[in-house]
Amino acid sequence: MAEPLKNMYNDEFLDNYTDTLKQIIPSLDTQRFRQQFLTPEWQSLELKQRVTFLANATDETLPENFSRKIKCIGEIIIVSRKKGVKDQNFIYIFLCDIITRHGLDDPKTSIPAIEMLTSFTSFEFAGRPFIIRHPEKMMAQMKKWAQHPDPNVRRYASEGCRPRLPWGLQLKMFVDDPSPIIPILELLKDDSSEYVRKSVANNLNDISKDHPELVLSLIESWQKNASERTHKLLRQAARTLLKKGDTKTLSLFGNHDHFEYSIKKVSVASEKLTIGESIRFESELTNTGNTEGLYRLEYFVYFVKFSGNWSKKIFKITDKTLMPGQSYTLNKIHCFADLTTRKHYPGQHQLSLVVNGKEETPVSFMITQK
Repeated sequence: MAEPLKNMYNDEFLDNYTDTLKQIIPSLDTQRFRQQFLTPEWQSLELKQRVTFLANATDETLPENFSRKIKCIGEIIIVSRKKGVKDQNFIYIFLCDIITRHGLDDPKTSIPAIEMLTSFTSFEFAGRPFIIRHPEKMMAQMKKWAQHPDPNVRRYASEGCRPRLPWGLQLKMFVDDPSPIIPILELLKDDSSEYVRKSVANNLNDISKDHPELVLSLIESWQKNASERTHKLLRQAARTLLKKGDTKTLSLFGNHDHFEYSIKKVSVASEKLTIGESIRFESELTNTGNTEGLYRLEYFVYFVKFSGNWSKKIFKITDKTLMPGQSYTLNKIHCFADLTTRKHYPGQHQLSLVVNGKEETPVSFMITQK
């Protein structure tokens, strides 16, 4: 079992961070500062609470003046980098909360601080209140950041304004109208950094959940004379629409529903297994047409819910180009071990193959408790 993420704030980190603060603030009472983290209260805190606790402890240690706080945070970053801390770390995310706490009504002072911090750690969560409070000013700044030499800052230009950023504050105005985001994504769609392009794909995927036609129009436009890396970005951006089997989306990526094929009924290695075990299934897809065909092969699993009803989820297998008469044999394993995002329940499950958005006849199998 993976160690809880909150444990990254362990004694080694806290000792090292206290030393960093001492270098910046020589008058710091290190014993008193460190004592805050040697209590039952600290031990009981979860990740988000620990982030807030560290932000509070740091904020109280730094000077009261906001500009001087920012200067000290910059010095923390410099010392941390000298100690070997890598950029785009998650562990120092608590520093961002200090900027939001004091600078929300002072964007002129805060914007340079955001740029400084987002090159070092993750500002995408702490920055969302700034966009809500100052939408025009912040989106104009995002457009400038989209042309920044640092890829971490360019990524923030996209990631920071995602309408439905997971675990982040929803940007409702962009859920309703994503048009202010599009010029930023236009600048980044062929970025040299895959890290940046992945964020653009995620942003477009967010938008597709509320405005599918807009995203399809962008995909169609951007595909013209697009580089290979932009084509890859667009496929990632369309993943939600592709999973829905949307025929227009499939056709934009060459998975036309007129391609002829035959597919053998899926066979499972065992019709009964227990929670935690895996099921192996096989089939064979054949191009029965007279032309080359591109086939998107996926499968649905109909999971039994606690209520006894089914909840189906789609999983991708491959995109396969087949010549007339050519076949592809698939041999796949799916594990039914519990995850943090999914708990399995005993009962009759189903599995079905999906070819270019068309679902084939499902097969049933039983899952029992251990």
